[in-house]
Amino acid sequence: MPVEIAFAGRSNVGKSSLLNALFGRRKYVKVSSRPGFTQCLNFFIVNDNAYFVDLPGYGYAKAPRRVIKKWQRLVEGYLLKRSSLKAVVCIFDIRRGVDHLDTGLISYLQSIKVTPLVVFNKADKLSNNKIRTNLERARLLLPIRDHEPLVLSARTKKGLSRFVDKVICPLLSAQE
Repeated sequence: MPVEIAFAGRSNVGKSSLLNALFGRRKYVKVSSRPGFTQCLNFFIVNDNAYFVDLPGYGYAKAPRRVIKKWQRLVEGYLLKRSSLKAVVCIFDIRRGVDHLDTGLISYLQSIKVTPLVVFNKADKLSNNKIRTNLERARLLLPIRDHEPLVLSARTKKGLSRFVDKVICPLLSAQE
């Protein structure tokens, strides 16, 4: 059975842009400036032996409460029932840092025994000094200690090859 790697994060954190960068195609995954654009689970086949799964974002979407609850049930059902799910790449905006929704996501994943892998996107928008400062602050808040968060920019591809080497390749090779 193919492995699955899910991609989660706030609305407009760059999940779709990161997937496009990984696929090496600009418009493979629809990118929107409108929060809440992704409203279902989107599966993308990778090399005929794995799936990347784009999950609906959380936090900013302007939608009725019942719709947001429906998205939550969809994502929770997926996370709880997929034996082929190997990890969830938790994407955060390096400019914003992390808040209670983000730390809640990590804690929830850990509680259901799903591996959370932390990635900070949008590094092209800050200086290296500001990235270091924000990363140090985030490390103090994140309830995760078993791996170092990675910093990248889906737009400029800075840090993308390290992300592939350190995160994606090991997950894909673990299935063999």
